Amino acid sequence: MKKLVIANWKMNPQTVDEARRLVASLEHRMHVVAEHTEVVVCAPFVYIPAFSHYIHQVKLGAQNVSWQDAGPLTGEISPLQLKEWKVDYVILGHSERRLYLGETDSMVNAKIISALKHRITPIVCLGGEENAKKDDMKTLVTEQFRKVVKGLDKKDLEKIVFVYEPVWAISTMKKSQPATGEHAYELIAHIYSLLEKKLGKMARNMRVLYGGTVNQENVHEYAQFPQIDGALVGAASLDPDNFWQVVSEFNRESIHRI
Repeated sequence: MKKLVIANWKMNPQTVDEARRLVASLEHRMHVVAEHTEVVVCAPFVYIPAFSHYIHQVKLGAQNVSWQDAGPLTGEISPLQLKEWKVDYVILGHSERRLYLGETDSMVNAKIISALKHRITPIVCLGGEENAKKDDMKTLVTEQFRKVVKGLDKKDLEKIVFVYEPVWAISTMKKSQPATGEHAYELIAHIYSLLEKKLGKMARNMRVLYGGTVNQENVHEYAQFPQIDGALVGAASLDPDNFWQVVSEFNRESIHRI
């Protein structure tokens, strides 16, 4: 299975020309890694139409989606609108949406169902909660997992990409501290154990990523563990060379273990 590295641009960059340059820098290099690694760019909604027709190897993602196909929901984006622009992935349950915008597990669950209905792959983040500490992670991840997958059958569950995203390791949070590779591996193994309880051996075919301030300086800490299937990258994804080092490291480890 290919490694998966996702760029979460958040509310960046500031112009459409910058957005085009960023995605073009990735598209031009993808031939080097395309056999073993998949790259997704989750851009702000306003930029998606600007490059959805000319990228070929980079996949398009969004940073949110509504739980409804249409209706009077000011400021929301429907899955049908995302499909219009060939969006393949969507981030759901990100810690920033949980902490600052009040997104709950039940909302994430509804959005997962909506995305799957329209064949958009959910990228579901676990580990984000205000004031959550390192020692709380297994309990928190277990509880969030249980709630966000409520009502999903096995076929739907298999289509989800999960991300372990410890809120205390994100650089924009106060008193943040990077997670060690060993900690990331331990929690990702825990997520796989939760999946195995529902899916049995089929859980091995799923991808679970790490997302807590991954960049060129620390990527080897996580890529060295074959059980970590890739990364959700924030700030470093806005620096083409920095992000490409993350992609290259996961790709190198993938090839090395064939």
